[in-house]
Amino acid sequence: MLTWYGLTRQLIKIYRRRQSNLLGTDGLSLNQFGSSFFAFYASFIVGIASADFNHYLVWTRTGALFLTLCVLYYLWQDRPSLRVRSVLYGSTACFIAGFIAMSFRPLPAYIIHNTDIIVVVITLVLLQGTIAQIRMLYRNQEVGALSFSLLHSILLKDVTTLAFLFTLPIATAWPLILLNGSSIVSRGILLLLMRRKQRLANNSSLMH
Repeated sequence: MLTWYGLTRQLIKIYRRRQSNLLGTDGLSLNQFGSSFFAFYASFIVGIASADFNHYLVWTRTGALFLTLCVLYYLWQDRPSLRVRSVLYGSTACFIAGFIAMSFRPLPAYIIHNTDIIVVVITLVLLQGTIAQIRMLYRNQEVGALSFSLLHSILLKDVTTLAFLFTLPIATAWPLILLNGSSIVSRGILLLLMRRKQRLANNSSLMH
């Protein structure tokens, strides 16, 4: 629910900027939101692949995946390039495939055995996406359309998810612990940098 709230606030900020004739997705990194989608998707697939269908992981991530797709759609509208379209179409295809996979439970053993590898790969993808957002923040020298509420809520989500994961056996939960722990560190740094940029921008406007 925290993630849903943050992504909804991000979408509202995009909409309001567009209503004000501003670029709705200014300062938003395709890498950041594309990697976020697949980070949510990793938890989603682990929930589906579990011997006991994990409703917590699957249904909370379903909403997050849909809302992230909405952000990707706005990015495509503002930047109609092949790269953005490929990420949007690929993410949509994966989203649909996840629901199709539910019909084939229990999943083949090779998929279940490789979920740990998938999550580790997604962790690396998420880290490079956050780094890409940090680089864009430095390049633009302003926060732009990036929502503080989004970062706050995702960090709270990661903390609560981490707390939940520590109630599970470490042998099965360690990939998601790695994923959420990495997200806390990288997005915490991004949030601190956003606050610094916002503070510098406010001080500059006061001086003028």
